[in-house]
Amino acid sequence: MTSTDEHHALALDLGSSSVRAVLGTYRQGVISTEEVFRLHHQVVDDHGTLTWDLERIMDGVRRSIAMATQRLGRVPDSIGIDTWGVDYGLLDAHGELLRAPRAYRDRRMARWAVDLDRALPVEAAWRETGILPQQINTVYQLYADLRQEPDLIDRVDRFLPLPDLVAHLLGAPAQAGRAIASTTGLASPGAREWSARVLQATGIPEGWMPPLVDDATVAGTTPEGITIVRPGGHDTACAVHALGLAGDEVRLFISSGSWSLIGAAVPSPVLDAAALRAGLTNEVRTDGGIRLLRNLTGFWLLQECQRAWNEPDTGALVEAAGDCASIGVVIDPDDELFASPGDMPAKIAQWCRSHYKVAPEGPAQTVRLILESLACAHAAYAQGLQGVVGDQLDPAAPIHLVGGGARNSLLPAMTAAACHRQVIVGTPEASALGNILAQLEAADVLDPSARGEVLRRSIGSVEVEASGTIADPGAFDAMRERLGNATAD
Repeated sequence: MTSTDEHHALALDLGSSSVRAVLGTYRQGVISTEEVFRLHHQVVDDHGTLTWDLERIMDGVRRSIAMATQRLGRVPDSIGIDTWGVDYGLLDAHGELLRAPRAYRDRRMARWAVDLDRALPVEAAWRETGILPQQINTVYQLYADLRQEPDLIDRVDRFLPLPDLVAHLLGAPAQAGRAIASTTGLASPGAREWSARVLQATGIPEGWMPPLVDDATVAGTTPEGITIVRPGGHDTACAVHALGLAGDEVRLFISSGSWSLIGAAVPSPVLDAAALRAGLTNEVRTDGGIRLLRNLTGFWLLQECQRAWNEPDTGALVEAAGDCASIGVVIDPDDELFASPGDMPAKIAQWCRSHYKVAPEGPAQTVRLILESLACAHAAYAQGLQGVVGDQLDPAAPIHLVGGGARNSLLPAMTAAACHRQVIVGTPEASALGNILAQLEAADVLDPSARGEVLRRSIGSVEVEASGTIADPGAFDAMRERLGNATAD
């Protein structure tokens, strides 16, 4: 393809609360993007079991394709699907979905987690997969499914991670990309193969597992003739792809959304004891490298507060938070109290009273507390990452922040102050943009070595220094220590 040709790539960016379709047009070395469709969805409480409304999600996917086709006057050249991690679908021998996919915030795993940890101790699971054992992981979910519904052994023919399930429903074969497979806790480090030891220890049939394939490759074709590309599958993998890494470059990043993912892009899995002690996990990047990262509850806290307040205007809340004084304490965003849906403002107030005998008053103080807590957690986990990767990463290197948090006027400055590092704020549309880049590479429209240059021409960035009037670095040092003490309690 010559530089004057065009390629229209449709990124289906499926989040835990919305289906978004972003149409990317590549022309003369520049990518332009336009959101063409958005549909909100939410977890469904099905008699005490939290599930996803896949029918609504797929309706949004098909309407997205129709809207993009209408906008272009023809079908897009390619399509790629990215979603959150760890959730999945189970298909029968006829390729039919057996039931609605369970949501990772469902509580069924808690009952069986101790049994799984006994069958597959944490250290053994880490060595086998490079993934930090957590109850939301696919392996815990499938283990709980089999304990609750033993007849699944005979009913299930194929397990598919969520983005691969959507791709399959659009016409792709039942395969799994390595990036999304790496999040399951079922694959070897780097997701080169499914772990026979993990499958044997958990009783998950090896025959359920789909073939593993590389990302940024063609997966199939829709009935309309659109090329389906596996763009990395996992939204964070796509977001990191939009950093434009060159070769084995090591870079510190935060992908900020419902979850905050604080990580370092490294060439290969890091499997030493220090990484396990630091709570790190090795997830595969779209380009085959590794995202060595720490998962942290992110804007889920704010989203749940907005639900409780019935206040959809995030910008107004953040502006009010910037105008109010800090109450001088932080919460632990990963505390179990905040993990499930509910009255989040009340939960935050309860946590603060329990630990500090004070609590935020009103939405503005609550939002400021959430943002300060996230910034301090970013700093604590970035320090842990630095200790693990050592000389691979310059201690003064900036942090690249992408995702929804890039829209937030306070979080980057607070993070810079807490981390004592420059923060380079990239695009809020990182997942969609990384998805589009992978499609261009799969179509041989874009050479991977040119990815960084195309990004520089297509999007800008903002550099936020580790000082300023929004946040006081000294105050953040004190709050970061409070976070560490509270977490240890």
